[in-house]
Amino acid sequence: MKKQWVISILLLGVAILGHAQNFEDEFNAFLNRSQQQFNSFADSINKQFAQAMEANMKSFMGMQPKVRDPKPKPVKAPEAPTKTPSPLPKINPLKPNDPLKPEPVRPSLPDMKLPEPVKPLQPDAPNDLPQDNTPSAPSSEQLNRMEFNLFGEDIQIQKNPFPKSLSGISAKDVSNFWIRLSECDYEPMLQTCQKAQAERRFNDWATYQLVLELANQTYPDQYDEQAVMAVFLLNQLGMEAKVGFGNAHLFSLLAVDQQLYGISYADIAGIRYYIFETDPELKNSKNTMSFRTYDIPFPKRTQALDMHIRHPLKPVSNGMPDTLIRVNMNMIELYKTYPQVDVEVYANAVPSKEFCASVDRIIKPYIENLTPVEATKLLLEYVQFGFGYATDDEQFGYEKPFFCEENYFYPKNDCEDRSVLFAFLVRHLLNLDVVLIDYPGHIATAVHFPVDMNGKSVDHKGKRYVICDPTYIGATVGMEMPEFSPSDRTVISLQ
Repeated sequence: MKKQWVISILLLGVAILGHAQNFEDEFNAFLNRSQQQFNSFADSINKQFAQAMEANMKSFMGMQPKVRDPKPKPVKAPEAPTKTPSPLPKINPLKPNDPLKPEPVRPSLPDMKLPEPVKPLQPDAPNDLPQDNTPSAPSSEQLNRMEFNLFGEDIQIQKNPFPKSLSGISAKDVSNFWIRLSECDYEPMLQTCQKAQAERRFNDWATYQLVLELANQTYPDQYDEQAVMAVFLLNQLGMEAKVGFGNAHLFSLLAVDQQLYGISYADIAGIRYYIFETDPELKNSKNTMSFRTYDIPFPKRTQALDMHIRHPLKPVSNGMPDTLIRVNMNMIELYKTYPQVDVEVYANAVPSKEFCASVDRIIKPYIENLTPVEATKLLLEYVQFGFGYATDDEQFGYEKPFFCEENYFYPKNDCEDRSVLFAFLVRHLLNLDVVLIDYPGHIATAVHFPVDMNGKSVDHKGKRYVICDPTYIGATVGMEMPEFSPSDRTVISLQ
């Protein structure tokens, strides 16, 4: 009787396993069918869109790039009329002329030299065996992927058999090319893009740089094809972009949530699109030419690019000693690609963990036993005297505001760079509320203190903020440059 029960249980187990296997097979088949149906649906959407693209072309005029502040910055940092020696300790964790910090050169900014990676030891080959130094042929897997370095990270993306070239740059040519792109099996490339995007914490701008690299790798020196492929991939990834049709070339039109400066743009169907060239010779041109594009939206849901940096990139070791303020070199590489945006984007960017940790390790001990007011005065003095001053035009030849970490990478900085750094130090180390004060040709900060303070101030959202100017050399808390009046101030809130 007992044997019969055992046999019955075994038979039942086999049946269950068989059913489970059948269920798994059926489920996998269902997934394959669903993916095929989705791909077919996506292809159909792209084909319908490409046909509608050709039928909905309109003419537009590229507008002159906006300038954030037309008034030039002071060539020399202004000094307060009286300098009272501070009884507080001096903060000196890193001088801006440290030899680790390279002199910036335009057009390509230099990289900090990283230490050579240590290669693992290999066992010695026997002397009686011949050494074969012939390079091995790449595997089929290697041939089927693109490998490149972006922001200090090695990235591998699945290749796709895309069409070789456009037949022309008319709307019909681009429509046909778009259909041919959609007929390719581009889903593996999209999936590896999304994986790289998630693993490396790319924001929208970093993802756009990834797409540009893919287009460049796929179509080297074919700038019209690069423009169309970039827009095609961005649309599939959920970003709003269009193909722009110039008289003799194609370019990308990107919708961006924030205001960009120094880049031509056009308003299309109530959305602002910025003109981005793929041809290196045209990238710095101020496009005010007339062009054509389609005013219909891409059928899948797309959103404008968000320029905010809410998650820093993963760090790479830069070999800097613990006695120095550390910067995330991957972030430095990303910052180099950024167009000019409003100053609050720089101030609200989340710095890297290693940068914050080094600030805590090196600067925080100076202020641990001070009151919030004393600590703020010390940090203000540190930023005023701890960095060399130079305008962006003098240092780079063009306008380049700094993200927080860049103050410890480049030799000198100016008023907006110092204000971004000072705002970070006060918020990070003292947990005090800070706003930026935007004057004509100048940026400063103001701090909300837990106690009443004398000095110049602004009222904002029910709070009183006392002016602290990190570029007004020798000025203490509450001092404002005499050439400015309350009517000159615009308060910029920070998140």
